[in-house]
Amino acid sequence: MNATVAATRRGVPLVLAALVLGLGMFGLVTGTQQIPLGEALAATIGLGDGGTSFIVQQLRLPRVGVAVLAGACLGASGALMQGLLRNPLASPDIVGITGGASLAAVLAIGAGLPPLALPLAAALGAASAAGVLQVLSRHTGSSSVRLVLVGVGLHALTTAAVTLVVARIDPRRLGAAEVWLAGSLHARNATHLTVVLVGAAAALPLAYGLVRSLAVLELGDEVATGVGVPVRRTRTLLLGSSALLAGVAVAVAGPLGFVALGAPHIARRLVGPTSPTTLTTAALTGALLVLAADALGQRLLEDAAVPAGVVTAALGAPYLLWLLHRTGR
Repeated sequence: MNATVAATRRGVPLVLAALVLGLGMFGLVTGTQQIPLGEALAATIGLGDGGTSFIVQQLRLPRVGVAVLAGACLGASGALMQGLLRNPLASPDIVGITGGASLAAVLAIGAGLPPLALPLAAALGAASAAGVLQVLSRHTGSSSVRLVLVGVGLHALTTAAVTLVVARIDPRRLGAAEVWLAGSLHARNATHLTVVLVGAAAALPLAYGLVRSLAVLELGDEVATGVGVPVRRTRTLLLGSSALLAGVAVAVAGPLGFVALGAPHIARRLVGPTSPTTLTTAALTGALLVLAADALGQRLLEDAAVPAGVVTAALGAPYLLWLLHRTGR
């Protein structure tokens, strides 16, 4: 029986990868102009007519790629954060990391910086928020509890600051700020794809290198110390890795709510407690959620597209209420 369960759990990432691939292909072939699958796949490597190649390579492929990688980064970030804080309601959204990225990006928009500067600003904002979170929680007794409390306060502070900046921003730049804060994948290009690809390539290996130590850390600091895990150093690396993953995702896609919170829960229900397979499943689940939200948002209304962040937030709110109810029970 155990062997059957283990084999089933090992097959879950393969099924999710197939779903991500299928939904990604759907994103390549559908839109204002329908493109046959064969032509779309050929256009990804520069074959076919110029118009089709432009649509696929310049418009759809970067959007699909950013959705997949940003969702994967958010899913992995949430898995690390929830394990680090031993709290099922923890995520980069709730502890202020996403808020730091949002504040930096809105400040960059208000200052009139070019669009290509936004990813860098958001990544720096996420890193700064993680640094503040680490410093403020360093010299206290229970690191996990303190991280949560400080994070909630930091989230409230950054949210208020974003509201203040938006209220005072130049009206000519207000539209760009609101679109970014909604979590939109509109007009993603090769530069955005490169940014998230490089960030994921740097952060995901670190996350996989830490996941076994995270599984031990979840058993308690005393147990982790007893088996030789350097608790403080591991916490710092986990927080930094989670912040980097979230910052990279937010930098290219804006604050996509719920993904970092929901994907790890779904992953643990599918494959069990923290492990490399759980991290992979969380990443693939995050990618699938963002792809599905973007596809739904583009087709939800006939006359206007709905940002993916609005869709994920709308779908995530009922799930969060159910989770709070379940946790309370």
